[in-house]
Amino acid sequence: MSNFIPGAFPTTASSSTTAVSFKTASSVSLSDSAAYPGSGPQPKKRDNQAYIQEQMLLRRAEFIRQKRIRIKIGSWNVAAVQGCEKDLSDWIVDKKRDMRTVSLANYVEDEADMANGDDVGIYVIALQEVVDVTATENFIKYIDPKISLNWKAHAQAALPNGYVCVASPQLIGVLLLVFVSPRLMSVVGSVSSTTVGTGLMGYVGNKGGAAVRLVLGDTLRLVFVDVHLAAFVNNTDRRNWDAAEIVRRANFEPVAKNFVGLDDDDARNDQKNSQQPAGETIDNADVVIWCGDLNYRVDLPNDDIRRLFSSYMPKDLPPTHDSPGPSVPSTPVMRSPPSFDFPNNKNFPPPPNEVHPEAGLTLEETIDNIMQYDQLRKQQRESKAFAGYKEGNIKFLPTYKYDVGTVGTWDSSEKARVPSWCDRVLWKVKGADGDRIKGRIRSRTRSSSILTSTGEVIFETSDSDEEDLVVSRGETSVPHAPSVKKLPISSFKTGSGEVKLEQIYYSSSQNISSSDHKPVISLFELTFPSVISDLRTKTHADVAREVDKVENERRPIVTVIVDPVENQEYEEGVVDFGRVRLGQNISRSITIANTGATEAVVRFVGKPSANDGAAETPTAWLKEEKVFKDWLSVDFSDGGKEMKGGGVQLQPGDTCSITLSLLIEKLEDIRNLNEGKETLMDVLVLRVDGGRDVFLPLGGEWVQTGYGRSLSELIKVPEGAGGIRGWIESGSKGEVLYSAPRELYKMTEFLLSHMRDIAVGDGRWYSEPGWPFVEETWGLNKEKRQMLNTGVWECLDRDLDLSNQDALRIALELEEDEEFNPTDEDLVEVVAGVLMQWLRGLKEGIVPVEIWQDIFKAGGERKLAEQVLDKLSSQFSSVHANVFVYLTGFLMDSISTLLSPRPLGRAPTIVRVPTVNEREEPPMSPMSPMSPIASAAAMAFPLRKPSREVIIRRRVLEAFAEVIIRRPLPTGGEKKGKADDQEKTKRAAFLETFVVGV
Repeated sequence: MSNFIPGAFPTTASSSTTAVSFKTASSVSLSDSAAYPGSGPQPKKRDNQAYIQEQMLLRRAEFIRQKRIRIKIGSWNVAAVQGCEKDLSDWIVDKKRDMRTVSLANYVEDEADMANGDDVGIYVIALQEVVDVTATENFIKYIDPKISLNWKAHAQAALPNGYVCVASPQLIGVLLLVFVSPRLMSVVGSVSSTTVGTGLMGYVGNKGGAAVRLVLGDTLRLVFVDVHLAAFVNNTDRRNWDAAEIVRRANFEPVAKNFVGLDDDDARNDQKNSQQPAGETIDNADVVIWCGDLNYRVDLPNDDIRRLFSSYMPKDLPPTHDSPGPSVPSTPVMRSPPSFDFPNNKNFPPPPNEVHPEAGLTLEETIDNIMQYDQLRKQQRESKAFAGYKEGNIKFLPTYKYDVGTVGTWDSSEKARVPSWCDRVLWKVKGADGDRIKGRIRSRTRSSSILTSTGEVIFETSDSDEEDLVVSRGETSVPHAPSVKKLPISSFKTGSGEVKLEQIYYSSSQNISSSDHKPVISLFELTFPSVISDLRTKTHADVAREVDKVENERRPIVTVIVDPVENQEYEEGVVDFGRVRLGQNISRSITIANTGATEAVVRFVGKPSANDGAAETPTAWLKEEKVFKDWLSVDFSDGGKEMKGGGVQLQPGDTCSITLSLLIEKLEDIRNLNEGKETLMDVLVLRVDGGRDVFLPLGGEWVQTGYGRSLSELIKVPEGAGGIRGWIESGSKGEVLYSAPRELYKMTEFLLSHMRDIAVGDGRWYSEPGWPFVEETWGLNKEKRQMLNTGVWECLDRDLDLSNQDALRIALELEEDEEFNPTDEDLVEVVAGVLMQWLRGLKEGIVPVEIWQDIFKAGGERKLAEQVLDKLSSQFSSVHANVFVYLTGFLMDSISTLLSPRPLGRAPTIVRVPTVNEREEPPMSPMSPMSPIASAAAMAFPLRKPSREVIIRRRVLEAFAEVIIRRPLPTGGEKKGKADDQEKTKRAAFLETFVVGV
């Protein structure tokens, strides 16, 4: 059979009589919806998991099937007698009896498996006194694990092959072993065990219990409890307390999260309880089976009980292993029990002699009458202990107390214990309707014994439909086999299906003589709803798909369109910036449209990335990346409602435009792009709140530039190579070395040439001292300067002529009809700015920082300054000294040009107030050079230069000293400003020693 598991018998649809009811979808209670998925309000995203759980409960019929398994319970107090473990194989497994006592008509499909003897799904072996619990040392010291391992090994050997011990808790003398059939393991889960001591002071483990919790089929909690309660006849109240404490203090781990449960409310509570660390108790179980030495006695005189059972005591059973017991004859002496006057009780039938002088009681009737005085039954009737628990009909002799090594000899010691049923098996099914016992309860009518011609004695009841109990010389060694027709059953129906526990038989093994107790055995059949994993997975997938579908319909949806660029090919969905040059501002636009049915809030967010640094915490490796690279800016320019914190809100049908602007101007970015360490490829993440993120790729092609490189690299570019860009693109590795970079020659020659032309007229060169090298003197607006700046760099990088405006137009890729009319003054200002930028961006600089201390000491002293120049030439590449000397000559020519007198006939120019350093010189005169006062002043102070010349000279020298001479980065607070001024003065003074004759 494809779905057969040992001890688990699937019930076909035709044989099932259980009507399983489920709630309709309208009964689902969610915060925002009661009919999800479907029309009407839908639950919020946080309710999805709750909804899935509800749907799984409602649809549990799709993945739950009824299973039946057999559970065999064996309980034995071994009285700490060594060697008792050898008897396990004699009583725990009884293949013929287990098969015979089950109606094969109900299990025709599984007959082959039953013939193998492994039809029992779970074996429970409950042992007591595996060590001497009266010896103090056994419950105050460590218990050797070899004891439990020894019992486990013998149990494993006694059981059919393949059974797995899933739990073996031990409380000193109490040892509970639970074995599961290998083919039942797939439906057993959430195994948890616990022990509770109730002995000395209420906590020591010389008395108490061990319990195991299993979950069967992800629906049913099954608990086994093995106990050894307080001893002595008059200790009933203490036994009650022990049992209550075990229930109160036993604690199991929470069930697994995939637990389904038996009913809707229980399942929901189980989902909540599974999240709590407090665990579960015995009261949470659906089925509980108690067994062990409960120690409840019979409140009747010892001699009377022994006399009542004397006729039924077996005398010819051989001992189970080496035993000191005497030999007994093989023929039993069967006779009616002696007369006995039971206490006056209206519930008892009249004495036998009142019915018929020769009448006697059968064994069952004798047991039934004596059980009226059983302490356990009495406590149950009074609801003082084990309320709601059931026990099968006891039809076997008391299990306690016998002489060790004998079969039918009561305790002959001085204590002469009262024969009692101390060893019991009880059960409870939570929710069973009154725990009814199916079948009629046997009446206690009297009947007479009939002696046959062969001497057989037949004790029969007046119930015509009950099997006779026959005791004869040739019958089984246990002369009180139970009836199989009157069996206790506990059952109830749940939202998942029917739970039914039926006791197949309940008896003891009288032939076991190695202990003063006789083992008690009971076989149960448990029917329960079980989850089929494959079917549950399929149902869960179906529900998840429903949720996803509705979520997708409710989720905000936006569409992103990249606006095309005229005359440029582009890949759909990609923002392409094309060829990107230094300092060039390139813009692209995208349009976002809300094409969904709900409002959408969109904004750009960063991407998680690996942290380059060492992780200081377990999650430090994950950080939030910048939303945009430094060279990109984003503007939500039109449409939508701007949201606090960034982003826009779009109603259905709304659109908004976003402008993406790219500008490469940071020196670090430029160097990384030049060296290939970084690219212009990136992905922007557009977050749609409550919807799917949109990933927007963007990219561009970086064109190489000479900015940010070293002198030693630039002097390798040969003439005619097309500048640094053409040289790099050609892949040339030539080692042609020039005395200075070609870019430097181009810029300085252009500046000197055009500055001379400009100086003949009035302009910024005269009104702004330090122009065009000092940034504060520039007059171009930012947009025009940025365009011209890009054009100048293009000419330098491609080795084009700066003096030709057509070259600039080509460099800027301008159309013929596009307006482009910069003045010479504009071009000089831009080229001067590019020269200062180029000098500032050189990797090592012209005068490296390594010789800064020498420069600081030299200052304006000519001799020391010349020694520093020699050091520059000897310790570094000669190009540094060459460029330094070349620039000093350029500075002399430039300053000389800028010091040209103002053209005649021009109005006097108002010159700004000098700085603090400038005030060291006499104030600049606002008078015309032709003024008589000025001439008189010149005659009075023939050696003093005009103040304007001093300011121009100082400003130009300071500007170039800053970009030519490198110094360590300044640090500190208030003192930093003073030190900075001092270093600035030293630098300018050092450079001034080489700029002579001006």
